[in-house]
Amino acid sequence: MWVDRLVDTILQDRPGPYVVNDAWTPSGRAHVGSLRGVILHDAVAKGLAERGAAVEFLYGFDDFDPLDGLPPELPQHIYGPHMGRPLCDVPWQEGGSFAEHFAAEFEQVFRAVGCTPRTYRTSDLYRTGALDFALRVALDRAEEIVAIEREITGSRRAERHPVQVLCEACGRIGTTLVVGWDGQQVAYECRPDKVTWAQGCGHRGRRSPFRGGAKLTYRTEWAAKWALFRVSVEGAGKDHMTRGGSHDTASVVARRVFGVSVPFPIPYEFVLVGGRKMASSRGGVPARELLDVLRPELVRFLLVRAYYRTAIDFDPQGETIPRLYDEYDRAAAAYFGELVARTPGEVQDVRDLARTFHYAWVRPQPPEPFFRPRFSKVAFWIQMPHVRVEERVAQEKGAPLTDADREELRARVEDARRWLVRWAPAHYRVAVQDTLPPQVASLAPAQRELLARLADRLEAGPLEADAVQAAVHELKSALGLSAQDAFGAVYVAFLGTRSGPQAGALLAALGRSFVVRRLREAAGLEAVPRAP
Repeated sequence: MWVDRLVDTILQDRPGPYVVNDAWTPSGRAHVGSLRGVILHDAVAKGLAERGAAVEFLYGFDDFDPLDGLPPELPQHIYGPHMGRPLCDVPWQEGGSFAEHFAAEFEQVFRAVGCTPRTYRTSDLYRTGALDFALRVALDRAEEIVAIEREITGSRRAERHPVQVLCEACGRIGTTLVVGWDGQQVAYECRPDKVTWAQGCGHRGRRSPFRGGAKLTYRTEWAAKWALFRVSVEGAGKDHMTRGGSHDTASVVARRVFGVSVPFPIPYEFVLVGGRKMASSRGGVPARELLDVLRPELVRFLLVRAYYRTAIDFDPQGETIPRLYDEYDRAAAAYFGELVARTPGEVQDVRDLARTFHYAWVRPQPPEPFFRPRFSKVAFWIQMPHVRVEERVAQEKGAPLTDADREELRARVEDARRWLVRWAPAHYRVAVQDTLPPQVASLAPAQRELLARLADRLEAGPLEADAVQAAVHELKSALGLSAQDAFGAVYVAFLGTRSGPQAGALLAALGRSFVVRRLREAAGLEAVPRAP
């Protein structure tokens, strides 16, 4: 499994103790893609710990970055005037700060999916003086750092110092330019035209850059945090890891300027929705919303099952979630020893599945075996008024349900209810009509004959999904009907539509007397009760 292979490589690459670090800028709601990084680092940290290594997992919120874009759902007239200010200084309309609002929501999400880092705020690192050493080094060696950036990126930007000053007049940090440094204070200008997304106030001044007076530019700040925390493992999205990208620059600054080793890199792919990368300040599926549809283990499984250098194209519509559950169940079967390799080549596949389930498990205590009814069946059963779901699952298991079975079933029922409301395709939503649907008037004589004969069969024979399915197939052949017309007649009789779930499962869930009566009503053999 890829996490275990990464851990093996890290252990061979460098000695412990290990500091695993990751960070995110709280510039909007964290989307599903933001979770991949934190779960990846959490899994690696746990894998190292399982191997007996001393390891600490840190997670930072880069809340001293400037507000440089607004999520589309936020009002421009409220937040537009704050563009260019540090995220931690932008007031949130309901109290607190812009940064803390989004950071708190995301922290709640990633802790719910089992991630356990020690968190920090970059604003605190600056305001407490923890990064003062890096600011001094960056200002003293500004020419060298700017030369490195030009060497790596080819950039010829106007900045001569890798530092952004907090303007004392307007409070913006994204619009300032350092024009001098005397060893104690920086001279700076807050320029109206430095960036396109914010307007500086034009103030010119001098101030100390320390204890929150300034921040490092992104690439230098990244290297400074490696030096501060002695980071040994840190991944990033592939856009940061491209040739000449931010990671290349930070790596050279770390080695040449701060004199520290570059952390073990893990370049991971994006999470896409419909083929598009998600970003916090743009539209996408919020991570919080995903937890409203899937329980934490399934969210974590979604993001650990794929190799980290493979893009995850997630679309909660369609068949995605039922298929995800099927894959999760197969991994659980491997973990509990229920999935046996049939060939020598399958042995490693089964082991990898078991380890994937292990890394997807959220709770600290190891799981005990539990029965796993198929998600698509649960979603169907809960829509059937005649079905007692727990009894149906016990029948399928062939034994009474344990406490672990019931807990698992409750989670699946909750997931299925939410999924049916928010994401399920129309054919998964089943609405059995209380009265005979008017669409039966369009049925052909042969279709009515099929319904009549099916009623006779089910009145005397077993009402089980497979038996019903076989009976419809047999009758369609005898009557010369296509499968579409035969099963369409059944769906029209009960749903008023020409398609639906498996017909056998549908009728088996409804009860014999209701099924036989409705089939005969639709065939025209039984009077339909009139409404009073």
